Amino acid sequence: MAVRSHPPELLAPAGDWNALRAAVANGADAVYFGLDRFNARHRATNFSHEDLPKVIRYLHDRNVKGFLTFNTLIFSDELEDAAAYIREVAEAGIDALIVQDVGIARLIHRIAPDLPIHASTQMTLSESRGIQFVREKLFVQRAVMARELSISDIRKIGQETSVPLEVFIHGALCVAYSGQCLTSESLGGRSANRGQCAQACRLPYEMIVDGKSKELGDRAYLLSPQDLAGYDQVADLVDAGVASFKIEGRLKSSHYVAAATQTYRGAIDSAREHKAFELSQEASHNLSLTYSRGFIPGFLEGVNHQQTVEGRVPKARGLLLGRVSRQQRNGIIVRLEDSVSPKPGDGVVFDLGKPDQQEPGGRLWAVEALGPNEALIRLDVDFDSSKIPNGCRVWKTDDPVVKKELEQSYQNDPIYHRVPVHVKAVGNVGGALTIFLSDDTGLRVEVSWPGPLEVPRKHPFNGELLREQFDRLGDTPFQLGLVEIDCPQPVLVPKSILNDLRRQAVQKLCELRIAREAKAIAEPEALKTLRSEIPKAKPSTRPPSITVLVRNLDQLAAVLEDAESVSMVYCDFEDLRKYKEAVPLARAREIPIGLAPLRIQKPGEEGFLSPILHAQPDAVLIRNLAALLYFQEKLPSARLIGDFSLNVANELTAAFFVKSGLERLIPSFDLNWEQFQALMRRVPVEWFEPVIHQHMPMFHMEHCVFAAFLSNGRDFRDCGRPCDDHKVELRDRVNADFPVIPDTGCRNTVYNSQAQSAIEYLPQMQALGLSRFRIDLLRERGTEVQSLLTTYRRVLAGQEDGKETWKKLRVMNQLGVTRGTLKLV
Repeated sequence: MAVRSHPPELLAPAGDWNALRAAVANGADAVYFGLDRFNARHRATNFSHEDLPKVIRYLHDRNVKGFLTFNTLIFSDELEDAAAYIREVAEAGIDALIVQDVGIARLIHRIAPDLPIHASTQMTLSESRGIQFVREKLFVQRAVMARELSISDIRKIGQETSVPLEVFIHGALCVAYSGQCLTSESLGGRSANRGQCAQACRLPYEMIVDGKSKELGDRAYLLSPQDLAGYDQVADLVDAGVASFKIEGRLKSSHYVAAATQTYRGAIDSAREHKAFELSQEASHNLSLTYSRGFIPGFLEGVNHQQTVEGRVPKARGLLLGRVSRQQRNGIIVRLEDSVSPKPGDGVVFDLGKPDQQEPGGRLWAVEALGPNEALIRLDVDFDSSKIPNGCRVWKTDDPVVKKELEQSYQNDPIYHRVPVHVKAVGNVGGALTIFLSDDTGLRVEVSWPGPLEVPRKHPFNGELLREQFDRLGDTPFQLGLVEIDCPQPVLVPKSILNDLRRQAVQKLCELRIAREAKAIAEPEALKTLRSEIPKAKPSTRPPSITVLVRNLDQLAAVLEDAESVSMVYCDFEDLRKYKEAVPLARAREIPIGLAPLRIQKPGEEGFLSPILHAQPDAVLIRNLAALLYFQEKLPSARLIGDFSLNVANELTAAFFVKSGLERLIPSFDLNWEQFQALMRRVPVEWFEPVIHQHMPMFHMEHCVFAAFLSNGRDFRDCGRPCDDHKVELRDRVNADFPVIPDTGCRNTVYNSQAQSAIEYLPQMQALGLSRFRIDLLRERGTEVQSLLTTYRRVLAGQEDGKETWKKLRVMNQLGVTRGTLKLV
């Protein structure tokens, strides 16, 4: 369905001015960047609000678009600031906003309808149904694909939707689905959905299989993916209809941006010209030296669990120089990799297999070639080479010559992209000369010289002279295209006049281009209007009730034994086929039952939804936009409950989902207590069903640790399904064990080792008007389930004090409980 009307775009990152310059000079068609608020890379330098007009002017003067990242969840108390921010950036002339929060997308369109909205990868868009939904409901003009999609997935999505697709093509891979990682929030209150990722995926873990440590040799970084490098896949992606190729890296250096932009400029241009692209040795080395944790095609060629995570190192290594062959008194002899040669001044590090410790290395002081593949290297005289073992890998981590060459690529701010302009001269003898200058977007200016034009004695004004004088466009964003002269008689025009007219025309055309940049503000008070559309809250008359999410039939049976205290039970089973057994069990006890589909849906996976249709539950937990549309159409009798993965963090988002057909919502797990209260005070509280007890789902990922480390299989077809036979935890450096649970789609979720409890807050939640509360089980057994339900039921009934019961829970649970994301006020 998608029709590409423009050549594919190269989109580069910029975390500071040098990176911005590097992207522009090396061929980026667009640059994405963040300001100091509301963006998902708080650790980047970013740009200030004062910088914004200068950044936009710099980009537009070089025919490059600027996309601003607004890709975080926004809390209720921040919406006024967010609205002011939208007005400010719209008037500044930004070309698009990259957005995660669906409520913010609604607000942008109401404030500035002409400001394009790009759905961030944080929206977790992985199939066409949800993408078309945000196009129609949120007026999204581009969708940034989840990084876990293959080329065939992307091609299928492109065929099924009219929305232009943007694909990550190079850079770091998150192990978890973007927008679905709660690890930093769970462990330290630093939300990845708020740009504060602590990168727990890059830490070492021990694999515990059935209670015993699994020997994995030197592989300890079990959740640390290698980096994406998709230059070989560009041609196929162009053929699949991809509109934009995105380089990851707002935290990276200008050298990285320059090297990556050069590479993908070449790959895209080759694909457009139907030429084969082959990465040069120099370009390959530059990519590795500027940043590399090892390059793979990511998921573009499909799932490959033996490739995604190498497991030996979590950080950039650079370029493999070779291996230590032997020691000599005057240095170290290294057997070199093909095509790699060291030189004095290069930085090196010796890989002792302990990347979490300080590794030996430094600058090369001298290099002596001993043959075609061997060299003697010497470091500083104080360097102790006696501890460097034979056979260890040597990495080239820095090359000052390469850095200097990359810096030179943007040193003088060259203009890579120029817009063709059409010049037309009109005049008659005795009259004025008028010059019309127009660009390819339809902008047109005219300038005149009153003359009068004279009959030439020799050298009449002609196209050659006009082209010669108007081709001097120097540091302007233009290049000369079509040249026309409409002079019925020969005339004389001095060169100086033509030069002056050229300068005037170019200036006026530039001014017109600037004037059209600002986006009109259609509804300055849009936030107030949207809030006024939300129904007023009514005092709740419902007695408090508990809903429970169970993971298996045994837990379901335990809950149904105490059915009087439960108003609904949700099933979230690894094996969806067992749903047909679960529904009759709940019906027999007259307890409403809801079923959970997979958290992620990819093209071709609607079959995973059919077990829910066949089971005919009372309700469905909606975990993604595709499921919302699917079950509205296929199971109209079911009540639809929006789960936490929809990331409802403010009243605009909540109202959108309720209006779209959801009966109740689980609030975002990113909310702390103050933010939670702020949301509840602005909505009908009957919309919400907070989770008050759970093991926080931290990483939700395509990467399967069962297949990767308990098999040699690439994917579910040849892994042997070790997940059917083994129970796995990942043990961190403080001996906390994090359960790993697979789902039917072979995706893994890593859960917090400790349960998070809101039991101290229950009286305050009830005071807000909340009456329905959810408990999520994980691996609890029958008696534990019943004891847990009894404890929460008594506190809700006012029979026990929340603070005292908190202490009781800490004793009941083997690992205790945590307040997690909540904070007492």
